[in-house]
Amino acid sequence: MCKRLLLVSVAACFLVSVPAAMAVPYASGLTQSGNTVGFVLNENATNVWVELDGGAATQSLGALAKGSHSFDMTGYSSYQIKVLGTAAAGWTQYSNDGDNTSKYYSPKGVTVDRNPLSPNFGRIYVSEGLAGTTAGRTTTAGIYVLDAAQGDVTGQGDAAHTGGVDWVVGGTNSPWKIGLNRTDPSDTNLYIADWSDKHSGVWTANTANFNAPFNELLDNTGRATSGIVLANQGAGPTELHGSVASGPWVEGSGADRKMYTIDEDVRLGNVLRYDIGTTTSGYATAPADQTVDGTGLGYIQNATADLVRGADGSSWIAQYRYTDSDAVPALSRWEDGASAPSWKSGPSTLPLNRGYGCLDILDQGNLIALGTNDGHIYILDISDPNNPVLADTIAHSGLTIRDVAFDVAGNLYVVSSSSETLRIYSPGGDWLAVTGSDGSFTIIPEPATLVLLTLGGFLLRRRVR
Repeated sequence: MCKRLLLVSVAACFLVSVPAAMAVPYASGLTQSGNTVGFVLNENATNVWVELDGGAATQSLGALAKGSHSFDMTGYSSYQIKVLGTAAAGWTQYSNDGDNTSKYYSPKGVTVDRNPLSPNFGRIYVSEGLAGTTAGRTTTAGIYVLDAAQGDVTGQGDAAHTGGVDWVVGGTNSPWKIGLNRTDPSDTNLYIADWSDKHSGVWTANTANFNAPFNELLDNTGRATSGIVLANQGAGPTELHGSVASGPWVEGSGADRKMYTIDEDVRLGNVLRYDIGTTTSGYATAPADQTVDGTGLGYIQNATADLVRGADGSSWIAQYRYTDSDAVPALSRWEDGASAPSWKSGPSTLPLNRGYGCLDILDQGNLIALGTNDGHIYILDISDPNNPVLADTIAHSGLTIRDVAFDVAGNLYVVSSSSETLRIYSPGGDWLAVTGSDGSFTIIPEPATLVLLTLGGFLLRRRVR
């Protein structure tokens, strides 16, 4: 299995070879009231302590259970919350199917805020595409919001946030997959796709205020029964969007903000780019083609599809395949502007049978997770993006995986319409996660200690035990 170290901070990411597995418990959801600092643990921690003002003082909090905790920082101005987790290596479900916030009748999307500079760092978002009752809980169509410990952080109970939008008219695919801005922590929008014909498009919800109305990001004036909407009404036949099959991938800030999608109706197979800038509603300019599924080649043929973009600017596209093939791959990698993939799965490279068009990427750990419709999740090592390696497979009781998402520490969140659950899996191992008041996040292996030395402008890495 791939061996790696994940270091995430405001300034940079460093990758160093270390024992296998990613981190588990970490502190997020930071708040401060006077001198009292609050934080949330996503799972039980072996030991937690706080270093104040760069180590001038230390507070030991000991072993802590998942949930909300606090400490006093009177007399100090900065802190680092250090969370030690020790567990056997190997993917293990640590969420409880019996918890109310693990139950969803027909979940379609999941995403986690993994930007330590975000005011919602650590929060989990789930889209529920169809109202219904499961295991004693009745959910409704819309958006559910949880803190990192699966707490009902907005006090919504069993009723989804709808933003005043009629999600019911779209049937079982409304809302669909969801996404957050991967690079701009000041962008507090949750981007919500709709894959139905009657209610196609993309909406935005303000994560700072779920009581506010959701905005219709892509214009829907004159939507056809097929779900297709024309760009710049009255200016010609150019298509704006149809039924959006992928989770909206958003990156960039201000005028440079861009959204990428795969559309069932508009040039299926191409990655579409919308230069949305600061627009949150009524966007009506036709998208550009970021990648083009070359004429006559047809690598992408199924609208049960999703996309993510790597830090190197490439796009990864997943689509449903009962049996993976070289000609129509379950997963492929595309360079910007390309008309053919730079890598594709299939029997001659890496067969990913039953891939179901849902995936997520963790650049800092060189990982991709791909969901299937036969009850398992593929974990791929993409250290060499043109030669991915199957690093692990997670067994999931319940067949159809609708969406997957990593958190900043490498835990994996999975929603399934078969098991009717949100499940969270930990890769295990011994890890130290450090969350700073300056918006930094670092994760290192334990019991090894990593020493970073700066000499003459060069960063040197040395490990001591």
